[in-house]
Amino acid sequence: MNGDSIVRNTAYYTVASVGQKIISFVYFSLVARMLGPVDTGKYYFTLTFTTIFVVLVDLGLTNVLIREAARNKEKSQAYLANVLWCKLGLGVLTYILLVLAINLLGYPVEIRHLVYVSGLTMLFDSFHLSIYGLLRSLGSLKYEAAGVVGSQLLTLIIGTIALFTHQPIICLIAAFTVASLFNLIYALIILYQRYRLYFYPHLDPAILRPFLRIAFPFALAAIFARVYSYIDTVLLSKLASPEVLGWYSIPSKITYAFQFIPLALVAAVYPRFSEFFLVDRERLGKVFVQAIKYLAVIVLPLSVGLFVLAQDIIISLYTVQFASSVLPLKILLLGLTFSYLGFPIGAILNATNRQKTQTVVIFLVMIVNVVANILLIPRLGAVGAAISASIGNLILAVLGYVFVPKVAPVAHWQIGRNLILVLVCALGMGLVVGFVNNYTHYLMAIVAGMVIYPLFLFLFRVVSWEEIRTFTVLFKREKI
Repeated sequence: MNGDSIVRNTAYYTVASVGQKIISFVYFSLVARMLGPVDTGKYYFTLTFTTIFVVLVDLGLTNVLIREAARNKEKSQAYLANVLWCKLGLGVLTYILLVLAINLLGYPVEIRHLVYVSGLTMLFDSFHLSIYGLLRSLGSLKYEAAGVVGSQLLTLIIGTIALFTHQPIICLIAAFTVASLFNLIYALIILYQRYRLYFYPHLDPAILRPFLRIAFPFALAAIFARVYSYIDTVLLSKLASPEVLGWYSIPSKITYAFQFIPLALVAAVYPRFSEFFLVDRERLGKVFVQAIKYLAVIVLPLSVGLFVLAQDIIISLYTVQFASSVLPLKILLLGLTFSYLGFPIGAILNATNRQKTQTVVIFLVMIVNVVANILLIPRLGAVGAAISASIGNLILAVLGYVFVPKVAPVAHWQIGRNLILVLVCALGMGLVVGFVNNYTHYLMAIVAGMVIYPLFLFLFRVVSWEEIRTFTVLFKREKI
């Protein structure tokens, strides 16, 4: 794959991710406005509960498929056949486990039926995930990009019709199932027409055994991360009311909507982390410092701006019914910076053969998060869940950072200096945004913040044009 292909594929994936997040956010906002807190809580719980089980269908196999197929393209069909065979079995077992779990936990009939339908989406999603993974290993992301955006648009169309015709919530869940099925069919058509590969589950122990062995640490980390990320929703559903869960769903969705930013940056620098670990540890440390700095430049003004405008945004987008979402949103925003910084920290550990360390860190954070939620949710409701999530993000970033100096020399003073300067610029922007918001609409305050913040960055010499030029080189395939 040449440099131009890398650039094109990165563009396809980034644009698709942004488009998917925008469509998803707009659709969820529409659902929340029309359903209200109680039904929104049921809707949000159903999707979240099912998402926890998705990882059990894949168990890291797609990651291994991408890596191995990229190295041995002539074995793509054999690799895919074994992964599909394994996923058929895992899919059936996971669906049974999903049904047992939702019944044993004592949820009402309506919730159980919603989860049964959502479980079908889980199965379809897992299969097209592996197919798109194989296409990615063959050097083509444009089909995945089209599938991701097209599937989200179809969900939006079907769901919107259901909303305006006052259909039950199960129709909104079914919208995801129909869209996911069409996405799977589309992926299979592309797989055959473009590469003459097809859906043919087949077992070859000589292939599957090493796949499972390689996938195990990835699967373990994915399971811990999934539980850590979504256990608050499950505990809220048991320890609080659907209305409280509905209030929490809004700030959770808002903060999650911007996750494509650190994901895109990590996708770009991860190969450089791996390369410099082998040939230039000093350069590895410098790239890590740059990654932390540029994520801080993005996340701190985002956190401060949303914090200042939280009440106006919540009331405007979701109505006064969700006024109780404002405080949880502000608390989650306090932990958003650590959430962002955790991405490059985790990436450098994984890229330097410290994936076991990262897995242990995630496991410890998961335990802390579960305990904090159990203690705080009965007392504070959605606020308790937000505090627990922010504490988890803080510990995840701090614990991971402790191990970074073991793989690369890091200028701690430089990271501290950068974070302080960026924070000063972000707080200055926050003051301007708050002042403008007091006299105009919050959208004008956002525009004011977007104008003043870059000026502060250059005024305090936080970012220079030369730094921007140098950092963009890291997104290229060629050796540096």
